[in-house]
Amino acid sequence: MSYDTERFYYENLSGRSLSIIECGLQICHSGHSSGKLVSPDYSAHFILEGKGKYIINDRTYELRPGLGFMIIPNIPTLYVADDSEPWRYIYATFKGPDAKSLISSCGLSDYDVIFNFPTDDETVNLIKKLHRVGKDNGAKGYDALGYFLIIMSNLVREYNKSRAQQLSPTHYIRLALSYIDDHLSYNINVRDVADYIGIDRTHLYRLFTEQVGISPSKYIINERLKRAVSLMTYKQLSIDEIAVSAGFYDLSHFTKAFTEKYGTTPGKYRKIKILSAD
Repeated sequence: MSYDTERFYYENLSGRSLSIIECGLQICHSGHSSGKLVSPDYSAHFILEGKGKYIINDRTYELRPGLGFMIIPNIPTLYVADDSEPWRYIYATFKGPDAKSLISSCGLSDYDVIFNFPTDDETVNLIKKLHRVGKDNGAKGYDALGYFLIIMSNLVREYNKSRAQQLSPTHYIRLALSYIDDHLSYNINVRDVADYIGIDRTHLYRLFTEQVGISPSKYIINERLKRAVSLMTYKQLSIDEIAVSAGFYDLSHFTKAFTEKYGTTPGKYRKIKILSAD
């Protein structure tokens, strides 16, 4: 045998939208070849050491640690360990209705099968745990699925960051404004907006000041104040309830921001501008 392997299988329970059905650690010897394979399932391979080649769709990829490859169902593949530095990788085979959507969210498809993953200790330990939990299958694969989803969510995040650099400022501002409008009443902040659209806070700040004319935090406050004013016509709502409904969870912050913008406290504004109009 030209490789050493330790693999664990999981029961494929019906009704799961995504299931891990096998995890394995494979240490290949020089030049080991998988032979041409056609798998019925998806399989993500994370290269931890060494080098090798992955051949799919008549294309050959030279791979190393920090790179991974995805096996796509029903597409012939072949992978070969390097002669001088044969690779060691951990893989997870998975299936289910959400499998295709998951790899698509990572920027992968039938023709984009190579991905980068961080090689920091935290990520590598997660990948190793993904394999090791198979030694005690008491959780019926849920623990393996949990580790797998954390790893894949990091791939999704990295893909969105790279895609973010290719999209126009107008696109990001449109996404940000829509997210803010939909979540004003929740306790969101600038970091939440940046995470949602896949860019960092500094980039978001620059886009807002260039495209909108103010900082994202100031924009959020202004929109919440507008909503608070619109809610003041509802006599059954107290000032505290209006503040929370507009997304202010600190009444003193609400009062200070409101007074700075409108020149009077929320209570006085409501009495003079709104209720006096009845």
